[in-house]
Amino acid sequence: MAHPYYKPCPELTRCNDLIERYWENKQYEECFAGHMELAQKGYPLAECQIGYFYLYGFGVEKDLEQAFYWTERAAKHGDWDAQYNLASFYEQGVATAPDLEKADEWYRKAAAQGHKLALQKLGEEQPAEKSQKSD
Repeated sequence: MAHPYYKPCPELTRCNDLIERYWENKQYEECFAGHMELAQKGYPLAECQIGYFYLYGFGVEKDLEQAFYWTERAAKHGDWDAQYNLASFYEQGVATAPDLEKADEWYRKAAAQGHKLALQKLGEEQPAEKSQKSD
Protein backbone atom coordinates (compact mmCIF):
# COMPACT_ATOMS: atom_id res chain seq x y z
CA MET A 1 0.00 0.00 0.00
CA ALA A 2 1.50 3.33 -1.05
CA HIS A 3 1.40 6.12 1.48
CA PRO A 4 0.33 9.59 0.33
CA TYR A 5 3.67 11.14 1.27
CA TYR A 6 5.39 8.91 -1.29
CA LYS A 7 3.64 10.78 -4.10
CA PRO A 8 5.97 11.97 -6.88
CA CYS A 9 8.01 15.00 -5.89
CA PRO A 10 11.05 16.00 -7.99
CA GLU A 11 12.75 17.62 -5.00
CA LEU A 12 12.27 14.51 -2.88
CA THR A 13 13.44 12.17 -5.65
CA ARG A 14 16.62 14.18 -6.34
CA CYS A 15 17.41 14.48 -2.66
CA ASN A 16 16.74 10.79 -1.99
CA ASP A 17 19.05 9.76 -4.83
CA LEU A 18 21.83 11.90 -3.37
CA ILE A 19 21.16 10.70 0.17
CA GLU A 20 21.29 7.09 -1.00
CA ARG A 21 24.73 7.66 -2.57
CA TYR A 22 25.96 9.26 0.65
CA TRP A 23 24.72 6.26 2.67
CA GLU A 24 26.32 3.73 0.33
CA ASN A 25 29.63 5.62 0.55
CA LYS A 26 29.36 5.82 4.35
CA GLN A 27 29.21 9.63 4.18
CA TYR A 28 26.88 9.68 7.16
CA GLU A 29 27.20 13.38 7.98
CA GLU A 30 26.10 14.33 4.46
CA CYS A 31 23.36 11.71 4.56
CA PHE A 32 22.11 13.11 7.87
CA ALA A 33 22.16 16.67 6.49
CA GLY A 34 20.14 15.63 3.44
CA HIS A 35 17.54 13.89 5.57
CA MET A 36 17.39 16.85 7.97
CA GLU A 37 16.65 19.23 5.10
CA LEU A 38 13.67 17.08 4.10
CA ALA A 39 12.58 16.43 7.69
CA GLN A 40 12.41 20.14 8.42
CA LYS A 41 10.07 20.46 5.43
CA GLY A 42 7.78 17.87 7.03
CA TYR A 43 8.50 14.72 5.01
CA PRO A 44 7.54 11.88 7.40
CA LEU A 45 9.96 9.35 5.93
CA ALA A 46 12.87 11.77 6.42
CA GLU A 47 11.68 12.55 9.95
CA CYS A 48 11.73 8.84 10.72
CA GLN A 49 15.24 8.51 9.32
CA ILE A 50 16.47 11.44 11.41
CA GLY A 51 15.17 9.61 14.47
CA TYR A 52 17.15 6.55 13.38
CA PHE A 53 20.33 8.61 12.87
CA TYR A 54 20.03 10.08 16.37
CA LEU A 55 19.21 6.70 17.91
CA TYR A 56 22.33 5.04 16.54
CA GLY A 57 24.65 8.03 16.09
CA PHE A 58 24.99 7.90 12.30
CA GLY A 59 26.40 11.21 11.06
CA VAL A 60 25.45 12.93 14.30
CA GLU A 61 26.13 12.45 17.99
CA LYS A 62 23.83 9.83 19.51
CA ASP A 63 20.95 11.61 21.25
CA LEU A 64 18.01 9.57 22.53
CA GLU A 65 15.85 12.61 23.24
CA GLN A 66 16.24 13.81 19.64
CA ALA A 67 15.64 10.26 18.43
CA PHE A 68 12.37 10.23 20.35
CA TYR A 69 11.37 13.71 19.14
CA TRP A 70 11.87 12.96 15.43
CA THR A 71 10.39 9.48 15.68
CA GLU A 72 7.29 10.82 17.42
CA ARG A 73 6.98 13.62 14.85
CA ALA A 74 7.15 11.13 11.97
CA ALA A 75 4.71 8.78 13.72
CA LYS A 76 2.19 11.58 14.16
CA HIS A 77 2.62 12.39 10.45
CA GLY A 78 1.66 8.81 9.61
CA ASP A 79 4.98 7.04 8.94
CA TRP A 80 4.33 3.39 9.78
CA ASP A 81 7.97 2.59 10.59
CA ALA A 82 8.07 5.55 12.97
CA GLN A 83 4.82 4.38 14.56
CA TYR A 84 6.36 0.96 15.15
CA ASN A 85 9.62 2.48 16.44
CA LEU A 86 7.76 4.87 18.75
CA ALA A 87 5.79 1.94 20.16
CA SER A 88 9.08 0.19 20.83
CA PHE A 89 10.44 3.31 22.57
CA TYR A 90 7.40 3.35 24.86
CA GLU A 91 7.61 -0.38 25.47
CA GLN A 92 11.31 -0.29 26.33
CA GLY A 93 11.42 3.14 27.99
CA VAL A 94 13.79 4.74 25.46
CA ALA A 95 14.01 8.50 26.24
CA THR A 96 10.66 8.24 28.03
CA ALA A 97 9.12 6.36 30.91
CA PRO A 98 7.87 2.92 29.87
CA ASP A 99 4.19 3.11 28.95
CA LEU A 100 2.65 -0.11 27.69
CA GLU A 101 -0.68 1.54 26.87
CA LYS A 102 1.00 4.06 24.57
CA ALA A 103 3.15 1.29 23.12
CA ASP A 104 0.03 -0.71 22.30
CA GLU A 105 -1.64 2.37 20.77
CA TRP A 106 1.29 2.98 18.42
CA TYR A 107 1.71 -0.71 17.55
CA ARG A 108 -1.97 -0.70 16.57
CA LYS A 109 -1.57 2.40 14.40
CA ALA A 110 1.35 0.80 12.57
CA ALA A 111 -0.53 -2.50 12.26
CA ALA A 112 -3.58 -0.70 10.83
CA GLN A 113 -1.33 0.33 7.94
CA GLY A 114 -0.15 -3.25 7.46
CA HIS A 115 3.26 -2.97 9.16
CA LYS A 116 4.41 -6.61 9.35
CA LEU A 117 6.38 -6.38 12.59
CA ALA A 118 3.55 -4.51 14.34
CA LEU A 119 1.08 -7.13 13.16
CA GLN A 120 3.37 -9.88 14.47
CA LYS A 121 3.84 -8.04 17.76
CA LEU A 122 0.08 -7.87 18.21
CA GLY A 123 -0.38 -11.46 17.05
CA GLU A 124 -2.50 -10.39 14.11
CA GLU A 125 -2.47 -11.51 10.50
CA GLN A 126 -1.82 -9.21 7.61
CA PRO A 127 -4.98 -8.08 5.81
CA ALA A 128 -4.03 -10.01 2.64
CA GLU A 129 -3.51 -13.20 4.64
CA LYS A 130 -6.94 -12.85 6.23
CA SER A 131 -8.67 -12.47 2.88
CA GLN A 132 -6.81 -15.45 1.41
CA LYS A 133 -7.88 -17.67 4.32
CA SER A 134 -11.52 -16.66 3.95
CA ASP A 135 -11.60 -17.49 0.21
